[in-house]
Amino acid sequence: MASMAAPSLPTARLSAFDGLRGVAAAIVVLYHYLCLLHPSLTPGMSQQVHWLADTPLNILWNGRFSVAVFFVLSGFVMAAAAERRRDALVANSLTWYLRLALPVTASSLLAWGWLAAFPDSAQAMKDTLAAPSRWLDFTYQEPILPVWYAVADGMVANFVRGYSRFNNVLWTMQIELVGSLAIFVLYALTQGRARLLSLVAAGAAVLLWFSDAYMGFIFGAALYEAHRRDLLRSVPAVVPVAAFAAAVVLGGPGEGAHLRMDLPDMPEQWHLGPERGVVAGVAAALLIFSALTLPALARVFARPMPLFLGRISFGLYLVHVPPLYTIVAWSHLRGVPEIVLGLIYAVSVLALAWIFTLTVDEPSLRWLSALRTGSIPAGPSACSRGAPRK
Repeated sequence: MASMAAPSLPTARLSAFDGLRGVAAAIVVLYHYLCLLHPSLTPGMSQQVHWLADTPLNILWNGRFSVAVFFVLSGFVMAAAAERRRDALVANSLTWYLRLALPVTASSLLAWGWLAAFPDSAQAMKDTLAAPSRWLDFTYQEPILPVWYAVADGMVANFVRGYSRFNNVLWTMQIELVGSLAIFVLYALTQGRARLLSLVAAGAAVLLWFSDAYMGFIFGAALYEAHRRDLLRSVPAVVPVAAFAAAVVLGGPGEGAHLRMDLPDMPEQWHLGPERGVVAGVAAALLIFSALTLPALARVFARPMPLFLGRISFGLYLVHVPPLYTIVAWSHLRGVPEIVLGLIYAVSVLALAWIFTLTVDEPSLRWLSALRTGSIPAGPSACSRGAPRK
């Protein structure tokens, strides 16, 4: 998911956030691969549910929970950015929209290309398998719409509608944009105790009227406020350890686990399992709290591989799905052994995400940084200068 660095964090903690985002993105990739080829491990995509999906082990491939982690991380770093630039509401809002829309549009164009090359792979897989995954329904079948639809989808439509049939992971972009803009507005209008009261009121409004996914932004901003006030520094070590264990237990089980495990009856938004429920947001907040307060966990996420995944995380998130319901589905139907198919897909999507990061994501960040500071130079070198990541 898109990132914006939080100020005033010790280096290990900031790196831990990048690494955590990278690990979460990798889990989303694995989740969608399983959605396509092993849907019994991804509840909601198959009528049959593997028992592992109702255990804490499911956190290793629970992409739905990883999305909740993205939202809490966004709430934290958006609050930090809004605090740093309280007087730049319009600039913050426009910059953040473009920060999302430019890479998203590039991913929509890539998805259009994959779908144009393999227009009937998803439908053919549905027609061939005895129990196809419901996930195959979340993309265009033939005929594929003209390319300008992909541009409009990336720049506007997916933010308005809350979904895309070119690239089905873009449903999160509406929540990312609206949640971030809400944090910008709240921080521009309030400070001190009024801000804390406003966060509480915003949380109540989300519970009453809006998608529960927005609670992630409230939890993230609350964690930032606690960190900014040094309230987390003296927390006993047993607390973040317990928080991490609770995050795994609450965030692991898949969709529908509450009913399958015959847990006590309660409103659906408090059920164990749904990624847009309150419980997933609480679990994600506990995980990020433990990364903030448990040095050993921060060091795990700050290791080279998580950091590499963190660097390419937005690109990885944006580009990994379209090859699955096109070339991977096409190859599977032609009998390519899964061990070969899975390995080729993993290596290829990492390479594609790396290329996307170097050619789209990071240049757009540099251009937007220069645009915000009014330092865009003339000529083609405008995007070639180094600039800090947002």
